Formats: sequence, C-alpha cells, structure tokens
Amino acid sequence: MLDLVLTNKEGLVGDVKLKGSLGCSDHEMVEFRILRAARRALSKLPTLDFRRADFGLFRDLLGRVPWDKAPEGRGAQDSWLIFKGHLLQAQEPCIPTKKKSSKSTKRPPWMNKELLGKVKQKKEAYKGWKQGQVAWEEYREIVRAARDQVRKAKALIEISLARDVKDNKNSFYRYVSEKRRTRENVGPLRNEMGDLVTQ
Repeated sequence: MLDLVLTNKEGLVGDVKLKGSLGCSDHEMVEFRILRAARRALSKLPTLDFRRADFGLFRDLLGRVPWDKAPEGRGAQDSWLIFKGHLLQAQEPCIPTKKKSSKSTKRPPWMNKELLGKVKQKKEAYKGWKQGQVAWEEYREIVRAARDQVRKAKALIEISLARDVKDNKNSFYRYVSEKRRTRENVGPLRNEMGDLVTQ
C-alpha cells in the first residue's frame, strides 16, 4: 500500500518524507512542504460549471448504460475505466465548462453594476489621457465622480450592516473579519552583516 500526496499541479509540494507510523496504525505518516510560489500560480484549466448543468439529461444518459453487463467478468481496474469512460462521455454534453477568474479575490459587497461601469470608465479615461485623446480636466472629473460614488456605496453598505446587525449578524461579522484580515508579506530580516535576525 502506498501513502500518497495528491496535488493538482506539478511542483506544488516538495521535500516529501516518510516519518513512520502513528501508534498502532499501519499507515506511514507523510511529511511534505507546500511551495508557496507554486501555489500562487493561477490555473488556466477550465472548470465545470455545475450551475448551468443539465442533470436530467446527465441522469438519462447514464441510465441508458447496461451497468449489470458492462463490467461483467472484468477486474476492478477495468471496471473503473469503463465507469470513468461512460461518466466523462455523459459529462461532456451535460455540464458546460467555464474559465476560472483571473483574480482570486471576489467582488466587494458594495460593488454593483453601476459602480463597475464607473470604474471601467475611469480606467478607459486614464488610457485615453495617457494617449492624449482625453483632456486632463475631463479625466479628473471622471475620477472624482467615480471616487465619490465608491465612497457613498461603501458608506451605505456599512450603514445597512450596522442597522441590521441584530437580524443579520453573520453578514456583519463577515464584513468585519474581511477588514481585519492581514497579509504577511515581510520576508526574513537580515542585519548589516547579512546574518538572519531572530530578535
């Protein structure tokens, strides 16, 4: 029996070591290191979009397969390959794929379609100003309008969360915890001699 470390990307883990069994267990403990640089790389593989899936057709296609005769007289590996083949064949027409978002962060709660349009307009105005197609005054007005609308939207969402905190505590504390989240981007510190600082 092998104890495995399964990953969806090559180079995601390193320094895999067997550390002996834990107590009376017959499984070996596996120690490994997750490589952060590889983890941050964004996947460009398409993912299945189950929200737009046609599960009725999927069930119908799998129901047509003679499951009692298909794996008859075959071993576990061959039976698994047959099952997998039928599953993937039925999945293709029933479950569409979608590309993963390029950004791992999700849209903030105060960002609506109107604000998204304003932000896009501001970016386009910036490009136009850089290329000399938009005047500075016009660009400045667009930036001010977008900034004011973003500030108003943030204030409104915070007021509504504070007002409804008794009825909807989860949304309030989720918003607060997102604000409190910190990122640790500071690497190891070294002194003038180049030695690692420990204190």
